[in-house]
This record gives sequence, structure tokens and C-alpha cells, in this order.
Amino acid sequence: MVRRTGTGLRSANNINGDADRIDEDHISNADEDEETQANVDDRDEHGQSMLHFACARSHRRGALMHLIEESNVDITYRDELYRTARDVSLQANQPSNAKDIDRYVLSLAVIGDVKPFEILAVEGYDHIVDITDDNELSIVDIAVERGHEELANFLRNLRTLEELREELHQMIRDGNVGRAKEIVAEPNGKWLLKAKNYYGRTALHIAVLKENEEVVEHFVNIYPDALKIGDNLERTVLHYAMGTNAIESLSRILIQKGAKRTTKDLKGRQPSYYFMNKADILRLQEEEEENR
Repeated sequence: MVRRTGTGLRSANNINGDADRIDEDHISNADEDEETQANVDDRDEHGQSMLHFACARSHRRGALMHLIEESNVDITYRDELYRTARDVSLQANQPSNAKDIDRYVLSLAVIGDVKPFEILAVEGYDHIVDITDDNELSIVDIAVERGHEELANFLRNLRTLEELREELHQMIRDGNVGRAKEIVAEPNGKWLLKAKNYYGRTALHIAVLKENEEVVEHFVNIYPDALKIGDNLERTVLHYAMGTNAIESLSRILIQKGAKRTTKDLKGRQPSYYFMNKADILRLQEEEEENR
């Protein structure tokens, strides 16, 4: 139902079954390549999925929830304006569509498997613990009512994890290397390194944009799989590095740790494209500077 690539996490159609879970440390490279290609095929070059387009129009109640379940479309996808399909619903004055997406998330809580929520959280989906059902029952209450204590505990702690992710990202922007290293040394360090913010960026994406070689090297040593994670338009950290002033030092660190020069983003561009066309990366650097 919820599927996401680049993070090593999946949930199967039968999300009740533990047998369908895949250990993130044991996914083959072939699986990763296949999933990454599927992720690119799911969306257009502007980052919009079929769900983004569907959310701009009115539908009968339950239609979008049915679409999500049948197509396995990822509700966490963000377009080039950083909008999820839910965001598009509200901007298009279609609040019932947003409510349908919320109902889908609530239905996952009824089932009670934690894995789909781990995926939503790590992808930076921002409407999990704040949603309620038609009776104003919170998602935590629904999990408790159904006897899903593990899920309820995860949801209760989610805000704290999100706040820690945001602190890590802010420390990178501020150049506070010591505090950034302290945060990723905590038990949830690897989760924080692969967790995306509302711009679709990981801590490593931000460190590259800030051209902080010490932080970049530290992060890839701790969690080299972060090299494979794409942003909202599936640009990896090597795509970013090629558009910075510190291209030589950053790209050397990333490539030595396994970053692929041939990975394409949603626009079909390999990292080398941004060496000659730096405007997009410069704009991202300006955004990060504004977030300080």
C-alpha cells in the first residue's frame, strides 16, 4: 500500500504479515535499482504522480482511497513546489480529497502495522499524528482502541523524532558541527540521517548544499546508504555536489563512498548535468540560507 524507494523500506499489500517485511540492511542492489527506476516511472519530471493530478479534481467519497490502495501510489511524493497530493487537494479547494487521504492513513492505523508509518515518517510526510476520523478520534486513540500498542507508542514518540530531525538540519545550516555529530551519535542516528524534511531533503543533502566537507564525510561514514536517497525530484547528493563551488572535494568524498555518477533524477539528468547548469542547485542553496 505504501511503497517508497531509496530508503530500504517497503510495505506489502498484506501489511499485516511480518513475513512481507524486508530488513533494510539486507536489500540487494538489484532490488534497489529496480525500486529506484519504479520511483522515477511513477512521476512526471515535475515530481507529480497520478495522485497529484487526481487530487486537483472532485471525486465521489472514497474514490481516492480506492485509487491509492489499487495503484500503490506513494502519498509522500512531493512535487517541484514541495507539495504532496494532499497539499494539492487543499490548494485546489478540494478538502474532501485531503480527507480521503487522511482516511487512508487512518485505515493503516486500524490494521496496526508500524512499518507503513515508519515509511511515512522517514519520508517527511507531515500529516500523521494531527489527523482525526469522522468522530474526531485521533490516530493514536484509534491505535489504542484496536489494541495496537506498538503503533500507538511509535505515534506518540513521532513528534520528538521530527523535532530532533529539524534540530539536526538546523545545526548543519548553522555550521554547528559538534552538535550535529552528537545528534547522529544517538540511538536513532541512522534514522535521522535518512529522514527527509518537508523539502524532501536529508541531512546529507543539506550538508552538501552548505558545502561542509567535515559533516558530509562524517555522515557518509556512518550511513553510506544516504548516498542513494533522492530529494523531491530524485536528485541525489552527488547531483547537488556537482552544482556547488566545492565540487572537487565533495564529489571525491561521495564517489569514494559509492555514489553513482549515472543515477538520473526525474528530469533524466545525471549528476554531471549540474556541473554546467548550476542554477537549480544555487537556488536550493539560497533556500537553505533563508531557513537559517
